[in-house]
Amino acid sequence: MVWGRSMRLEARNKEGIQVDVASLRIDARCVRSRVFDDNELEATIHNASDDTVARFLARGTNIALYAGYEQGAEPGLMYQGNIIDSRTFRSGTEVLTVIRSMALRSLTRPFTCTPVCLGFKPGADASQVVDSICSILGLVPIGKEMAASVKFPAGWTFVGPVSQAIKRLAQDMRAKGLGIYVDLAEMVVFRYSQDSTYSIAYLSPDSGLLSLQDTTDYMSAAHAGLQDLASKVGEKPAKRGDVVLKPDDVDDAYAQLDRIFTNMKKTYSARTIVVPKMRPNSLVHVADPGRGVDGLFVVDRMEVAVGNGPDSSFAMDLNLVEA
Repeated sequence: MVWGRSMRLEARNKEGIQVDVASLRIDARCVRSRVFDDNELEATIHNASDDTVARFLARGTNIALYAGYEQGAEPGLMYQGNIIDSRTFRSGTEVLTVIRSMALRSLTRPFTCTPVCLGFKPGADASQVVDSICSILGLVPIGKEMAASVKFPAGWTFVGPVSQAIKRLAQDMRAKGLGIYVDLAEMVVFRYSQDSTYSIAYLSPDSGLLSLQDTTDYMSAAHAGLQDLASKVGEKPAKRGDVVLKPDDVDDAYAQLDRIFTNMKKTYSARTIVVPKMRPNSLVHVADPGRGVDGLFVVDRMEVAVGNGPDSSFAMDLNLVEA
């Protein structure tokens, strides 16, 4: 734990036994995307015991990465999946264990069939369950703050298809007047009898935004509009001595190109501090007056690099698409 940062790497083996290995030096990097093509984690763990490696860092173990800060809310669930590869080797005076994991959701069958093994300690609340399920399935949790009012004094455990886990969670929340709506991109918590609320992330140079770069592919947009551009040129009279294209002509091809650029979705790459509630598909308000950017964007892809060492990274790289 460095400079107020907080991270946990929890492993749960096939017997359901859970261990937090964050007492060891860890450097982790995860990649996640909206379309679930990229949902992987690689973590380097320093000097884990042979027993820990054999019981908790082996293929098939469920792994969850949390990151955030000491002040404020609980660290956010950045990633959850299953270890597919684990190797241990010596490097200098240290023994390093490198694990690689992939998320569980399948693209070849309904994601509701995904098997889950969920276990929460006494005193947990429904927002933690929502967060865990959403991380496994690649869904954006909307309004999960409201679910924090549903407490589980004895804890909450479920093993089986995630569709049944969602059904049981919805039943537990109904007693508090809350419901759950799930589609292919998000899980929405709502109130039955009053207005619902949800929060979005806000990024600016004063609130977590470290850098911002315009990555909009204007050339592809121009190519996509070539047919329209050609039709505009074809409508021009081609007489000897005439200038067919003039930048100050509102009906010429240049004006058509400007309209294409104005209406296209802009994309940006951004580097930020770790924002615990950020997910693929999250809605983000980006404000950078120096670059003339002030609007709503959707997180298309995110790469998170965190660690608990004094020289570890603790940042996020985001691909943003104009909402």
